Amino acid sequence: MTKSALWSVYLATLMPFSAQAAEWEIEVGGFFSRTDTKLNAYDPYLDKIRSIDFESDLDLKEVALLPYLDLEYYFNDKHSVYFDWRSLHREATRTAVTKPFEFTSGGVAYVVQAGSKLITELDIDIARIGYGYQFYTNEKWSLDVLASLHVMWLSLGFDGKFGVKVGDEVEIPTLLIDEKVINEVTAPLPDLGIRVEYALSEEWLLRSHAQLFYLSIEDIEGYLAEVDIGAKYFITDQFSATGSFNYYEVGVDYDSSRSDIDVTFRFYGPMLTLAYKF
Repeated sequence: MTKSALWSVYLATLMPFSAQAAEWEIEVGGFFSRTDTKLNAYDPYLDKIRSIDFESDLDLKEVALLPYLDLEYYFNDKHSVYFDWRSLHREATRTAVTKPFEFTSGGVAYVVQAGSKLITELDIDIARIGYGYQFYTNEKWSLDVLASLHVMWLSLGFDGKFGVKVGDEVEIPTLLIDEKVINEVTAPLPDLGIRVEYALSEEWLLRSHAQLFYLSIEDIEGYLAEVDIGAKYFITDQFSATGSFNYYEVGVDYDSSRSDIDVTFRFYGPMLTLAYKF
């Protein structure tokens, strides 16, 4: 199933509630992220697994602005459903690789050799659909329990001259790959969380949420940890602005007969968003 088809299915799950009197909130903004991405890969020369840092070893941009979208639907006072999405696409060229490593694609083992030129492309999109239940509320406090399904689309591509591994040896001369060697993973991963809000005044609201998951099924093992702390200011009854600090970490280990990806993706930084209720 394509990415657009999956999104259509997820969004369609929101529609059965639209016949009830309720409230929508759409929130858009940007996340000023400092990113740390690591790949665990085998070094055929040192005969060990080593960590490849995409930012320091492969020159991917460390600081980036990520788009963010959140759509939430509140109904029956205590219930809500929500959908959010964030994305980070990066590409960089390393003129001389200092850490050789091996990766597998299409059943072929390739070796990125020391001193070779390497173009790296790493695209990550994360969408989440979930349900929230407000189990406690008073004049100041509200507490919600959250249950969600994350879907992460990860596309990792390398382009350059690679050695091809035959048995335990690296075939020389190296192979020139005209098209990027791509590994793609679509990983659906559930999570549980909690959201806490505290009203300082009619205009100011302190808010925080935390979510965790871990899943190991067939060829995919993954985890997610997210913590967000911030303050929301109501410009009007409908319009609001939120500033927060967000920490987000995702790990995916995908191993099959055609590919082997073990990536840790961590980003953290301030987030600014605008929201409208209708």
